Amino acid sequence: MDYEQIAAEVIRSLRGKRSQAAFSRRLGFKSNIVNRWEARKAFPSASTFLRIVARARPQPASVLLRFFPRPPAALLGVDLGSPAAVSAFLRELRGKVPILALAREAGCNRYSVSRWLGGSVEPRLPQFLQLIEVLSRRLLDFLARCTDPATLPSLAGAWKRLELARQAAYEQPWSHAVLRALELPAEKSRDQQGWLLERLGASERELQPALELLAATGQVERRRGSWKLRQVISVNTSQDPERALALKVSWTETALARMRQGAPGNYGYSLFAISKPDLRRLRDIHLEYVRAMQGVIAASRPGECVGLYCAQLLDLAAGDNALAEIAAQAGPGAPA
Repeated sequence: MDYEQIAAEVIRSLRGKRSQAAFSRRLGFKSNIVNRWEARKAFPSASTFLRIVARARPQPASVLLRFFPRPPAALLGVDLGSPAAVSAFLRELRGKVPILALAREAGCNRYSVSRWLGGSVEPRLPQFLQLIEVLSRRLLDFLARCTDPATLPSLAGAWKRLELARQAAYEQPWSHAVLRALELPAEKSRDQQGWLLERLGASERELQPALELLAATGQVERRRGSWKLRQVISVNTSQDPERALALKVSWTETALARMRQGAPGNYGYSLFAISKPDLRRLRDIHLEYVRAMQGVIAASRPGECVGLYCAQLLDLAAGDNALAEIAAQAGPGAPA
């Protein structure tokens, strides 16, 4: 991605029909700074960008909070248009990723990355966008909370493909598994259909509709008798809470079916008495584990199998539920 070009396009999209000079004045600048930003001669800091978004597209909650299923504790009580919020947001995305690994993947100096995360220096908008992509693989979802990605020439096509992929995942849960399987090197000596069925442990009834939907949405194509990926897309399905819940139920049922069949895997449970604060602490530890797991997945080479991770952590109480309080803080409909 050309992050400088993306940054300039985002500013242009936020400006809308206003002139550059008028938008600069609206943002509180005496000079026509927007002209310099759009010409890629200079860029706003990350916190300045957040204030621009808040001024141009007022929302009930900050773009930083809306990026997460539930508000991270580190961002509560912080001025969400401040440099402190920027560094807290980046640290939340980083999780346990080593600074050296992050700097290497972002192509940035590790001392700069360390200062950005520590808050002693603020990244400019292109670096901020790049860090979001490297840390979350969800830059498009972040930008969708700032403006309409379809208005960004550099990303409009990618946004359309992402929305199609998300729609396919909602409509045919197995389509997402098929995409992951097609990333694996196939055995040339066997028919692909049979190979997919074996690698996924799926049935023909599950596989065929998934392939047809992927082809209809342009994510795969048939070449020389085999299905080929057109592009590998990282999809976050939490955008629609109700449909995201249905997906979680579907994959949990798949895991349950495999457990009943005696399939190899890690299955277990633990029942315990615990304080409400410590149950919430376990939830935080679990979320840290998920972030670490995502980092391992992103860096893993070569692809050799399709994994399925399912987990449940509950307060069994019907009322006065410790984890329900967390969901209420996140707002109505937030996914668990």
